[in-house]
Amino acid sequence: MAGLYDTDIKLDEDWQLTAAANGDAPLSSDTDCFIQDIRLEALSQEGELFYDETWGWSLLDFIQADDDELVRLEIEQRIRTKLSRREEIDSETIQTKLSFEDDKISVKVAFKFTNDSKQYILDIVLDRVEVVMV
Repeated sequence: MAGLYDTDIKLDEDWQLTAAANGDAPLSSDTDCFIQDIRLEALSQEGELFYDETWGWSLLDFIQADDDELVRLEIEQRIRTKLSRREEIDSETIQTKLSFEDDKISVKVAFKFTNDSKQYILDIVLDRVEVVMV
């Protein structure tokens, strides 16, 4: 897991490497790197990261589920648990909002960093084919 002050290679909105004008791969650091890591984890299944089997939110587990209170609670709890593993996030500020529409599940996740008043929001859409970060 990336930390709040780490650096990583910057990815574009399609999760591909980006290229600077000189051909180098630009870097993402600090908050941008941390948010990029959370977004990647949200889109991943558990076990996809070879050195951390617990990394990944595995939201595709719910794609065939019907809209009911238990499924909603499971999704919310999974997201809360995964984000709470990150010590930089104030777990008391984690909020989720779910909606089931057609064959899609939309998830809005909001949270704040510890000792920071700025709220960060992730929009995730699951459909029967893929998980997409909006």
